[in-house]
Amino acid sequence: MEFDLPNVDIITVNYNGLPFLKEFFESLGRLDYPKEKLRIFFVDNHSGDGSPDFIHSLKPDFELVMVENKKNEGYAKANNDVFRRCSAEYIALLNNDTRVGRQWLIALVNAMRSDERIGIACSRRMPEEAPRPIDPKTHETSWCSGGHCLIRFSTLGKVGYFDEAFFMYGEDVDLSWRMWIEGYKCLYIPESICEHHFGKPEGYRFRRLYYHARNSILLRYAYGGLPDVARALKRWIWEAISLGFKRFHFRESVMVWAAVLSHFFLAPHFAAKGRKLKQRPRFKEVEERWVTL
Repeated sequence: MEFDLPNVDIITVNYNGLPFLKEFFESLGRLDYPKEKLRIFFVDNHSGDGSPDFIHSLKPDFELVMVENKKNEGYAKANNDVFRRCSAEYIALLNNDTRVGRQWLIALVNAMRSDERIGIACSRRMPEEAPRPIDPKTHETSWCSGGHCLIRFSTLGKVGYFDEAFFMYGEDVDLSWRMWIEGYKCLYIPESICEHHFGKPEGYRFRRLYYHARNSILLRYAYGGLPDVARALKRWIWEAISLGFKRFHFRESVMVWAAVLSHFFLAPHFAAKGRKLKQRPRFKEVEERWVTL
Protein backbone atom coordinates (compact mmCIF):
# COMPACT_ATOMS: atom_id res chain seq x y z
CA MET A 1 0.00 0.00 0.00
CA GLU A 2 1.10 3.57 -0.66
CA PHE A 3 1.48 4.54 2.99
CA ASP A 4 3.98 1.67 3.40
CA LEU A 5 6.28 2.96 0.67
CA PRO A 6 9.40 4.77 1.89
CA ASN A 7 10.58 8.25 1.00
CA VAL A 8 13.13 8.34 -1.82
CA ASP A 9 15.64 11.05 -2.70
CA ILE A 10 16.46 11.10 -6.43
CA ILE A 11 19.69 12.75 -7.60
CA THR A 12 20.24 13.83 -11.20
CA VAL A 13 23.45 15.48 -12.33
CA ASN A 14 23.20 17.65 -15.43
CA TYR A 15 25.75 19.24 -17.71
CA ASN A 16 24.35 20.81 -20.90
CA GLY A 17 21.57 18.25 -21.07
CA LEU A 18 18.73 20.60 -22.02
CA PRO A 19 17.57 18.55 -25.07
CA PHE A 20 16.74 15.61 -22.80
CA LEU A 21 15.14 17.35 -19.83
CA LYS A 22 11.53 17.67 -21.06
CA GLU A 23 11.21 13.92 -21.65
CA PHE A 24 13.11 13.19 -18.45
CA PHE A 25 10.74 15.15 -16.20
CA GLU A 26 7.65 13.95 -18.04
CA SER A 27 8.63 10.35 -17.30
CA LEU A 28 9.23 11.20 -13.63
CA GLY A 29 5.76 12.72 -13.51
CA ARG A 30 4.26 9.43 -14.73
CA LEU A 31 5.96 7.31 -12.05
CA ASP A 32 3.66 4.90 -10.25
CA TYR A 33 4.92 6.14 -6.88
CA PRO A 34 3.36 8.61 -4.45
CA LYS A 35 4.77 11.99 -5.40
CA GLU A 36 4.71 13.26 -1.82
CA LYS A 37 7.33 10.63 -1.00
CA LEU A 38 9.75 11.85 -3.67
CA ARG A 39 12.37 14.57 -3.51
CA ILE A 40 14.40 15.27 -6.63
CA PHE A 41 17.79 16.96 -6.32
CA PHE A 42 18.67 18.37 -9.73
CA VAL A 43 22.37 19.27 -9.76
CA ASP A 44 23.50 21.51 -12.59
CA ASN A 45 27.26 21.44 -13.19
CA HIS A 46 27.48 24.97 -14.60
CA SER A 47 25.67 24.31 -17.87
CA GLY A 48 25.75 26.91 -20.60
CA ASP A 49 22.72 25.72 -22.55
CA GLY A 50 19.88 27.20 -20.49
CA SER A 51 19.24 24.09 -18.39
CA PRO A 52 18.86 26.06 -15.12
CA ASP A 53 16.25 28.36 -16.66
CA PHE A 54 14.26 25.35 -17.82
CA ILE A 55 14.34 23.82 -14.32
CA HIS A 56 13.24 27.08 -12.69
CA SER A 57 10.24 27.18 -15.06
CA LEU A 58 8.95 23.77 -13.96
CA LYS A 59 6.05 23.26 -11.57
CA PRO A 60 6.19 19.53 -10.82
CA ASP A 61 3.91 17.66 -8.40
CA PHE A 62 6.91 16.43 -6.42
CA GLU A 63 9.53 18.31 -4.39
CA LEU A 64 12.27 19.63 -6.67
CA VAL A 65 15.51 21.00 -5.21
CA MET A 66 17.78 22.87 -7.61
CA VAL A 67 21.53 22.82 -6.92
CA GLU A 68 23.63 25.10 -9.15
CA ASN A 69 27.37 24.52 -9.06
CA LYS A 70 29.72 27.32 -10.05
CA LYS A 71 31.85 24.94 -12.13
CA ASN A 72 31.66 21.45 -13.56
CA GLU A 73 32.33 19.39 -10.43
CA GLY A 74 32.13 16.06 -12.24
CA TYR A 75 29.66 13.27 -11.62
CA ALA A 76 31.22 11.76 -8.49
CA LYS A 77 31.61 14.97 -6.48
CA ALA A 78 28.25 16.37 -7.56
CA ASN A 79 26.52 13.27 -6.17
CA ASN A 80 28.66 13.17 -3.02
CA ASP A 81 27.75 16.75 -2.14
CA VAL A 82 24.05 15.87 -2.30
CA PHE A 83 24.48 12.58 -0.41
CA ARG A 84 25.30 14.75 2.60
CA ARG A 85 21.92 16.46 2.27
CA CYS A 86 19.85 13.30 1.85
CA SER A 87 17.63 11.90 4.58
CA ALA A 88 15.52 9.25 2.82
CA GLU A 89 15.98 5.53 3.37
CA TYR A 90 16.85 5.09 -0.30
CA ILE A 91 18.70 7.27 -2.80
CA ALA A 92 18.05 6.87 -6.52
CA LEU A 93 20.62 8.02 -9.06
CA LEU A 94 19.22 8.81 -12.48
CA ASN A 95 20.91 10.23 -15.56
CA ASN A 96 19.44 13.34 -17.12
CA ASP A 97 19.24 11.65 -20.55
CA THR A 98 16.92 8.84 -19.46
CA ARG A 99 13.23 8.09 -19.62
CA VAL A 100 11.90 5.74 -16.96
CA GLY A 101 8.93 3.38 -17.01
CA ARG A 102 6.03 3.79 -14.61
CA GLN A 103 7.23 0.89 -12.46
CA TRP A 104 10.90 1.92 -12.56
CA LEU A 105 11.17 3.08 -8.96
CA ILE A 106 8.65 0.83 -7.23
CA ALA A 107 10.30 -2.26 -8.72
CA LEU A 108 13.66 -1.14 -7.31
CA VAL A 109 12.20 -0.30 -3.91
CA ASN A 110 10.35 -3.64 -3.65
CA ALA A 111 13.54 -5.53 -4.51
CA MET A 112 15.50 -3.62 -1.89
CA ARG A 113 12.91 -4.25 0.80
CA SER A 114 12.97 -7.99 0.12
CA ASP A 115 16.54 -8.39 1.39
CA GLU A 116 18.45 -6.06 3.72
CA ARG A 117 21.73 -7.36 2.32
CA ILE A 118 21.07 -5.62 -1.01
CA GLY A 119 23.13 -2.44 -1.00
CA ILE A 120 22.45 -1.28 -4.53
CA ALA A 121 20.04 -2.31 -7.29
CA CYS A 122 19.91 -1.21 -10.91
CA SER A 123 17.40 -1.17 -13.74
CA ARG A 124 17.22 -2.90 -17.05
CA ARG A 125 18.71 -0.45 -19.54
CA MET A 126 17.01 -0.01 -22.89
CA PRO A 127 17.67 -0.28 -25.78
CA GLU A 128 21.11 -1.70 -24.98
CA GLU A 129 22.21 -3.31 -21.73
CA ALA A 130 25.56 -2.53 -20.12
CA PRO A 131 28.14 -5.34 -20.52
CA ARG A 132 28.37 -6.91 -17.09
CA PRO A 133 27.97 -10.40 -15.62
CA ILE A 134 24.52 -11.14 -14.20
CA ASP A 135 23.63 -14.37 -12.40
CA PRO A 136 20.59 -15.74 -14.31
CA LYS A 137 19.05 -17.25 -11.16
CA THR A 138 19.71 -14.70 -8.41
CA HIS A 139 20.07 -11.59 -10.63
CA GLU A 140 23.16 -10.68 -8.63
CA THR A 141 25.52 -8.62 -10.77
CA SER A 142 29.11 -7.46 -10.76
CA TRP A 143 28.20 -3.77 -10.70
CA CYS A 144 25.24 -1.42 -10.92
CA SER A 145 25.20 1.59 -13.21
CA GLY A 146 25.12 4.99 -11.49
CA GLY A 147 22.83 6.19 -14.27
CA HIS A 148 19.74 4.31 -13.06
CA CYS A 149 20.08 2.69 -9.66
CA LEU A 150 18.77 2.71 -6.10
CA ILE A 151 21.14 2.76 -3.12
CA ARG A 152 20.34 1.83 0.46
CA PHE A 153 21.48 5.04 2.14
CA SER A 154 22.66 3.34 5.33
CA THR A 155 25.25 1.31 3.39
CA LEU A 156 27.15 4.43 2.36
CA GLY A 157 28.15 5.02 5.97
CA LYS A 158 30.11 1.76 5.91
CA VAL A 159 31.14 1.52 2.26
CA GLY A 160 31.84 5.20 1.62
CA TYR A 161 30.75 7.62 -1.08
CA PHE A 162 31.96 7.81 -4.68
CA ASP A 163 35.70 8.21 -5.18
CA GLU A 164 35.93 11.74 -6.57
CA ALA A 165 39.26 11.01 -8.27
CA PHE A 166 37.29 9.30 -11.06
CA PHE A 167 35.48 12.60 -11.90
CA MET A 168 33.13 10.63 -14.17
CA TYR A 169 32.91 6.99 -15.34
CA GLY A 170 34.09 4.07 -13.25
CA GLU A 171 32.93 5.45 -9.90
CA ASP A 172 29.80 3.26 -9.99
CA VAL A 173 31.87 0.13 -10.70
CA ASP A 174 34.16 0.99 -7.80
CA LEU A 175 31.24 1.63 -5.43
CA SER A 176 29.58 -1.66 -6.43
CA TRP A 177 32.72 -3.70 -5.82
CA ARG A 178 33.17 -2.02 -2.44
CA MET A 179 29.56 -3.01 -1.67
CA TRP A 180 30.42 -6.64 -2.37
CA ILE A 181 33.61 -6.42 -0.31
CA GLU A 182 31.66 -5.09 2.69
CA GLY A 183 29.11 -7.90 2.48
CA TYR A 184 26.30 -6.22 0.52
CA LYS A 185 24.74 -7.41 -2.72
CA CYS A 186 24.43 -5.68 -6.08
CA LEU A 187 21.23 -6.68 -7.85
CA TYR A 188 19.84 -6.34 -11.38
CA ILE A 189 16.07 -5.75 -11.53
CA PRO A 190 14.73 -6.48 -15.07
CA GLU A 191 11.21 -5.29 -14.12
CA SER A 192 12.60 -1.79 -13.58
CA ILE A 193 12.88 -0.26 -17.06
CA CYS A 194 15.02 2.74 -17.95
CA GLU A 195 15.47 4.01 -21.52
CA HIS A 196 18.84 5.66 -22.06
CA HIS A 197 19.75 8.04 -24.89
CA PHE A 198 23.03 7.49 -26.69
CA GLY A 199 22.96 10.35 -29.20
CA LYS A 200 24.92 12.88 -27.18
CA PRO A 201 26.82 15.99 -28.40
CA GLU A 202 30.13 15.51 -30.21
CA GLY A 203 32.22 17.01 -27.41
CA TYR A 204 30.72 14.55 -24.95
CA ARG A 205 31.98 11.62 -27.03
CA PHE A 206 35.60 12.77 -26.72
CA ARG A 207 35.25 13.48 -23.00
CA ARG A 208 33.71 10.03 -22.47
CA LEU A 209 36.55 8.34 -24.36
CA TYR A 210 39.17 10.12 -22.26
CA TYR A 211 37.64 9.22 -18.88
CA HIS A 212 36.73 5.69 -19.95
CA ALA A 213 40.32 4.99 -20.99
CA ARG A 214 41.94 6.69 -17.99
CA ASN A 215 39.64 5.22 -15.37
CA SER A 216 39.69 1.69 -16.76
CA ILE A 217 43.46 1.74 -16.20
CA LEU A 218 43.12 3.20 -12.70
CA LEU A 219 40.60 0.54 -11.62
CA ARG A 220 43.30 -2.05 -12.22
CA TYR A 221 45.60 -0.43 -9.67
CA ALA A 222 42.88 -0.80 -7.03
CA TYR A 223 41.44 -4.22 -7.88
CA GLY A 224 44.13 -5.97 -9.91
CA GLY A 225 47.87 -6.27 -10.04
CA LEU A 226 50.75 -4.99 -12.15
CA PRO A 227 50.04 -7.52 -14.95
CA ASP A 228 46.49 -6.15 -15.20
CA VAL A 229 47.80 -2.57 -15.33
CA ALA A 230 50.35 -3.55 -18.00
CA ARG A 231 47.67 -5.21 -20.16
CA ALA A 232 45.41 -2.16 -19.89
CA LEU A 233 48.24 0.20 -20.81
CA LYS A 234 49.17 -1.99 -23.78
CA ARG A 235 45.56 -2.06 -24.94
CA TRP A 236 45.06 1.71 -24.77
CA ILE A 237 48.45 2.57 -26.24
CA TRP A 238 47.67 0.31 -29.17
CA GLU A 239 44.24 1.95 -29.46
CA ALA A 240 45.84 5.40 -29.56
CA ILE A 241 48.29 4.32 -32.27
CA SER A 242 45.57 2.65 -34.33
CA LEU A 243 43.29 5.68 -34.16
CA GLY A 244 46.19 7.89 -35.22
CA PHE A 245 46.40 6.03 -38.53
CA LYS A 246 42.68 6.30 -39.24
CA ARG A 247 41.28 9.17 -41.24
CA PHE A 248 39.26 11.69 -39.18
CA HIS A 249 40.22 9.99 -35.89
CA PHE A 250 43.20 12.11 -34.90
CA ARG A 251 41.33 13.79 -32.04
CA GLU A 252 40.29 10.42 -30.60
CA SER A 253 43.93 9.34 -30.72
CA VAL A 254 44.98 12.48 -28.83
CA MET A 255 42.32 11.87 -26.15
CA VAL A 256 43.50 8.30 -25.56
CA TRP A 257 47.15 9.40 -25.38
CA ALA A 258 46.11 12.08 -22.88
CA ALA A 259 44.28 9.46 -20.81
CA VAL A 260 47.28 7.11 -20.78
CA LEU A 261 49.68 9.86 -19.71
CA SER A 262 47.42 11.57 -17.19
CA HIS A 263 46.59 8.36 -15.36
CA PHE A 264 50.10 8.39 -13.85
CA PHE A 265 49.17 11.41 -11.70
CA LEU A 266 46.39 9.42 -10.00
CA ALA A 267 48.12 6.03 -9.94
CA PRO A 268 49.54 6.49 -6.38
CA HIS A 269 46.04 7.23 -5.03
CA PHE A 270 44.56 4.09 -6.57
CA ALA A 271 47.53 1.90 -5.68
CA ALA A 272 47.18 2.95 -2.01
CA LYS A 273 43.45 2.34 -2.21
CA GLY A 274 44.10 -1.13 -3.60
CA ARG A 275 46.42 -2.01 -0.73
CA LYS A 276 43.68 -1.15 1.76
CA LEU A 277 40.96 -3.01 -0.14
CA LYS A 278 43.05 -6.16 -0.42
CA GLN A 279 43.30 -6.31 3.37
CA ARG A 280 39.52 -6.70 3.65
CA PRO A 281 38.48 -10.30 4.53
CA ARG A 282 36.13 -10.71 1.56
CA PHE A 283 38.36 -9.14 -1.10
CA LYS A 284 39.65 -12.41 -2.56
CA GLU A 285 36.18 -13.93 -2.78
CA VAL A 286 34.76 -10.83 -4.45
CA GLU A 287 37.75 -10.54 -6.80
CA GLU A 288 37.29 -14.10 -8.03
CA ARG A 289 33.55 -13.84 -8.57
CA TRP A 290 32.67 -10.26 -9.43
CA VAL A 291 35.71 -8.17 -10.38
CA THR A 292 35.98 -8.03 -14.18
CA LEU A 293 39.09 -6.25 -15.41
